[in-house]
Amino acid sequence: MRWSIVLMLSATLAGASAPLITASTESNLSLNASLANNNKSFDPLTYTPVDQRLAKLETQAKQQSSSNTNIDPVRARLVIADIHLNNRKPREAIAALDKLETEYPILADYVLLKRAQAQTQLRDLQSATSTWQQLLAKFPDSPAAAEAMFALGQNQQLLQKFPSHPRSQEVALLLLAQSPNRVDLMTHLATYFSDYKEIVPILNRLLASSPSLTSDQWWAIADGYYNNFEFGKAANAYARATVNPITAYNYARSLHRGKQIDAAIVAYNRVVKQFPQSPQAPRALIRITQIDSPQAAIAATDRILAAYPDTAGEALGIKATILQDKLDNSKAASEVRNLLLSRYGSSNDAGELRWRIAKGQAKGGQIKNAIATVDALIANSPESDSAAEASFWAGKWANQIGDKTKAKKFFEFTIRQHPASYYAWRSASSLGWNVGTFTTARFTAPAITIPSVRQALPAGSEKLQELYILGLDRDARSLWVTELRGKRNLEPREIFTDGVLRVANLDNLIGIKTLESLNWIDVPNSQRAEIAQLKQHPAYIRSLYPFHYWDIISNWSRDRNISPSLVIGLMRQESRFEPQIRSRSGAIGLMQIMPDTGSWIASKKGVNSYNLDRPEDNINFGTWYLDYTHSRFGNNSMLAVASYNAGPGAIGRWVEAKGLGDPDEFVNNIPYDETRDYVSKVFGNYWNYLRLYSPSVQQQVLAFEQSNNLNVASKF
Repeated sequence: MRWSIVLMLSATLAGASAPLITASTESNLSLNASLANNNKSFDPLTYTPVDQRLAKLETQAKQQSSSNTNIDPVRARLVIADIHLNNRKPREAIAALDKLETEYPILADYVLLKRAQAQTQLRDLQSATSTWQQLLAKFPDSPAAAEAMFALGQNQQLLQKFPSHPRSQEVALLLLAQSPNRVDLMTHLATYFSDYKEIVPILNRLLASSPSLTSDQWWAIADGYYNNFEFGKAANAYARATVNPITAYNYARSLHRGKQIDAAIVAYNRVVKQFPQSPQAPRALIRITQIDSPQAAIAATDRILAAYPDTAGEALGIKATILQDKLDNSKAASEVRNLLLSRYGSSNDAGELRWRIAKGQAKGGQIKNAIATVDALIANSPESDSAAEASFWAGKWANQIGDKTKAKKFFEFTIRQHPASYYAWRSASSLGWNVGTFTTARFTAPAITIPSVRQALPAGSEKLQELYILGLDRDARSLWVTELRGKRNLEPREIFTDGVLRVANLDNLIGIKTLESLNWIDVPNSQRAEIAQLKQHPAYIRSLYPFHYWDIISNWSRDRNISPSLVIGLMRQESRFEPQIRSRSGAIGLMQIMPDTGSWIASKKGVNSYNLDRPEDNINFGTWYLDYTHSRFGNNSMLAVASYNAGPGAIGRWVEAKGLGDPDEFVNNIPYDETRDYVSKVFGNYWNYLRLYSPSVQQQVLAFEQSNNLNVASKF
């Protein structure tokens, strides 16, 4: 589902253009604190109540050593000061910061930054001005100095020295509101902030002024249009952008998505001709197979087979489908499939082919043959996209014919090789693990423990690593984008770091998508192993499954007697934790409640005043409705989750017409594609929250792994 983000530039930016700091700067500090910690009562690093973490940190700060290797006594004082600032206790913050810059030299600039912010909250503007000036004098090149420039009204210096710092965006937007036709400001925003949610109107005004732009600026403009689905405008901008494989491919892709098919075919061919050794070249040929004539598509697959062996499996799969479905040449299609299995049997597409064969065999009653085909799939392409689903179903088939030992092996393979998949949860349920089933997930709520210790990120300066490890995420993000300085073509480690820091700062929609892109971006072979290693970093999976709004979720889940892991799994699918998001159909907020449904819930609850953009109200109403859908279907969580998406009426009709029967078959036969996908995504999320954060489930996983290792060792 595509989302459009509703974002309001809230809170005053007064003081940004003043020659010296003024009391109005305090409103900016308050805004920043709320942005940095949207769950005001919970700490953003540990998701524990702030007062609990504060008490622990204050104890650590008094000790000579700490059991927490990330937060030693000196570090603890800076975190304590930040917590006090966010809770508007500036005197306590100043006390924690006393002489800290001499004890903590790597973050001495940020000690001064926090001190100046605390002095501003106290309205001691003379001291604050002095501290800001001291920060500028001692650390003129630190991104912390950007905050000083902002506070002191040094707007032009800020834009020039720290063009990609978030304060530069604020200044540019403020000045542009005062002078809407300033080309320099629009160009600045386009160059460094093309991901700004309201960038499209700015880009339109900029181009209407016929500016003189560099090729890199055109690249930034093109990305801004492309990411907002303005494909015609994106194509025009990419045509003027810096020439490289990425912009050439994105130009073709913009034409393709903009329905300019003939021009797209020409552009895709140009990518292959200009950049034959790039990872974008075979991807361009794959795109040609999707939009050109069957004969031209066959020719494109042959070009891939001749020049790009790493993409050959995908090309053969496409070629077989074209021969079968479009050219009605079953014999040739069969020969291509045989070639795919014999020569490229370890490819993802060979796995997909074997899975299609196995499903056909099972449907025809050839259960043993279907199981044997899945065995071959697992042996040849265990990491393929189809392997998790295939091995789970092979386990079910083995149970049907009474081979419990074989079934167990299939289920264990799914958990071991594809632990993050929805089918790993179905397999764990089939093995009797305490992770809930379709009928018990509502009440499966083991204790959750959220790790607080962070590891260094794979990219960024030493100072950035310090800020991130301490949980000073807003400061870390500001430093990171300043270090990137508008860089467009990021390396995998930079993509990873950017995604993690976005999620840490509640920019979840883009942040999660950024991290997920590591699964599908076209990169040279040399970077594929790097990506596999990056995905082993703890921050990868934890950022994909964060605990935003966990305090509110926990409270309302407990009140409704629903597993909080199920609620947060549903919320992740609905909104990616964006509190003011809107769907195309008009659904609102974190749990995507339609306005009419919200009014109906309010009437049932006897509530007269509510705001679905407010997380507390949205989660209150969303959990109430999830409780209602459970009650409609006898606490069957699969039906309750499906009806949350499609409506209880539709689900009731499906059950009445088809019966419930095997719940896995029921899910597969849901007539709405969106709802069918929704059910597996929500329960996949639910499973991942359990396996990542529940000690009891982690113990089951660990015991399974140890048992499996012993079984493997006994064979030798």
